[in-house]
Amino acid sequence: MSKEQNDSGLRLRPTKSSSSISKSSTSSGNDARSNRANCSTTHSRTANKSSAGRGPPPYCPSGKIAFFFFVIVRLSAAFYSNIADCDEVFNYWEPTHYLQYGYGLQTWEYSPKYAIRSWVYIKLHAIVGGIFNFIFGHDKIKVFYAIRVVFAILCASSESMFYVSAVSNLGPRVGRYLIVSMLLSAGIWNASTAFLPSTFAMYTTMVAFFYALRAVSMSSGRRIYKTIFWVGLGSLLAWPFGAAIGIPAAFEELTLRTNAVRKKFERVQRLIFGFIISMCLILVPLILADSYYYKQFTVVPLNIITYNVFGGKDRGPELYGTEPWHYYIKNGLLNFNFLFILALISLPGLLVTILIDPNRISSANTTGPVYAYLYLTFRLMPFYLWLLIFITQPHKEERFLFVVYPLLCLNSAVAMFLVRGWFDRLLVVLSGNVPYTNTRRNYMKLFTTSILLISGLISLSRISALYINYNAPMKIYKYFYYVEIPQQIESQSIRFDVGNPINLCVGKEWYRFPSHYFLPNGVRLRFLKSNFNGQLPKYFMENSYLDSDGRFRMSNVREGTWKIPEGFNDVNKEEMDRYVDIEQCEYIIDLEMNFTLTDNEPRYATQTDKWEEIKCEPFLDSANSDRISRAFYLPPEIWKKIKRIIKYLPTRMFNSNAVNRLGELRWGDYCLLRRKT
Repeated sequence: MSKEQNDSGLRLRPTKSSSSISKSSTSSGNDARSNRANCSTTHSRTANKSSAGRGPPPYCPSGKIAFFFFVIVRLSAAFYSNIADCDEVFNYWEPTHYLQYGYGLQTWEYSPKYAIRSWVYIKLHAIVGGIFNFIFGHDKIKVFYAIRVVFAILCASSESMFYVSAVSNLGPRVGRYLIVSMLLSAGIWNASTAFLPSTFAMYTTMVAFFYALRAVSMSSGRRIYKTIFWVGLGSLLAWPFGAAIGIPAAFEELTLRTNAVRKKFERVQRLIFGFIISMCLILVPLILADSYYYKQFTVVPLNIITYNVFGGKDRGPELYGTEPWHYYIKNGLLNFNFLFILALISLPGLLVTILIDPNRISSANTTGPVYAYLYLTFRLMPFYLWLLIFITQPHKEERFLFVVYPLLCLNSAVAMFLVRGWFDRLLVVLSGNVPYTNTRRNYMKLFTTSILLISGLISLSRISALYINYNAPMKIYKYFYYVEIPQQIESQSIRFDVGNPINLCVGKEWYRFPSHYFLPNGVRLRFLKSNFNGQLPKYFMENSYLDSDGRFRMSNVREGTWKIPEGFNDVNKEEMDRYVDIEQCEYIIDLEMNFTLTDNEPRYATQTDKWEEIKCEPFLDSANSDRISRAFYLPPEIWKKIKRIIKYLPTRMFNSNAVNRLGELRWGDYCLLRRKT
């Protein structure tokens, strides 16, 4: 390996100790030492071999500093991100609210007849919520955000571990690109604090890759045991399909560095032993706990797979909508822009690098550069495997990709490292093989910094658009909780309790309800008939009683977890018992778009003889707004300047209608209405 390539080349941790690494730092490694790994340790291994005049080794922050930055960014997501998926509310926030407060909306998945959701996963969050409920004096909105803060800390912790492992095993340059990519990506920002199994699986995937990024060990199975455990935890407790992420690591364990038949058999033993131990530690307690809640023997992960894969005719996830194959491509470009393109070219980029600069990547161990390329291949494969699996499925949702969002950033970081090498080779050719200079280094820094900076600015624009355009529901429900109801109670205009609730009704806006955490105790959500003709949730079975003061209280018994309710089906067939008559509604929350709707979706805000407007917030009319402008936020003045610049180009180079629509956004009003009588 040449001196020039040694400084910038990818450094893989060797499986055996050498003169440059202490004996305790093997590929299986000491866990505590690995957790402290940062760029400085990598620098110490490479600096002695660096050629003169190459400058200082690349800097990247330590694990503690990385954790600090991750926490700051994730906390911003906890407080400002929207709830983008109604499945998050009705399948996770509502059951958690039920365990905490005794009432909440139930979906068919929680009926013991189907049992495809785990109560263990919900109970863990309810315990956390119960602690914060005591701390915040039963302020449910504060409890909601406190749970999100816990998500932010968990995400930041797992990201820090993932980053530290990348630095230690893939080198400081890849580590730097990775941390910046994760901090600035809109995709991880949205996913980081969502109450979804795929988000939890994203956390466990990053912890699993803290171990999986290490090289395969010849003597120890700790790497594969811990990888299996963390992949298994995310798969069994949260989302069974997350197990696919561990397939490349298992395959690598069986194929690399197995020169003898005896060794191959030992590798198989490791996988089997790791699988059995993980099943005993995770699945057995999970079955016992879920069986306790459902009062029947229940294996939730098996039920999920059975329904989604072997559900039979007229059943399965396709009932809830299908998307074309390119849905995830568009999603990746929206949430990761240039980084998604880099992630897609990472594996082909390895082939290009082999052809034009084979010594660009090397390993410090005796197996040579061939193993280094194989090593990288196995770490790039999970992203491609996951994307291939879910692109081929008819039912597609953005949350299905959450699991591999960090791996997408890893692939893009490796690709950026490879592209930087190509750029360096190009500069060598253009400069006539002039020795390495500060000018060349500065050009390469400018190249990679520009990519990350532009990508980060686009992601910031995306995050801003989501908040500005679609945050109105959260604001309206907060106003209802903190202002409207307290004012009515103070003026003695209303009296209510658990046994005599106020009805807050929603029609077409049912799927933007942020959960009962945003409704005071004694206020219930009711559904009005709309154009939606699928199956809506209904309330869990409740137990209430009169206390010594004659007030209704919720019992601590949660029989809704095991009693089979009526009116549920697994084919998304509409159940008419979900709806109430509008005369039963004291409040309505509706979206006013200023155009005529159907009989089932009237413009309640215009019925001024029945309803008075309490508060409205602007909400984007996405159907009638420019696609680019609604996806990425820019101030109106900036859009005008962009349009002027584009119009200087020859007309044949752009679509004039599309340019004229840039910055064109139309708005509706998201309103809280109160019955006048």
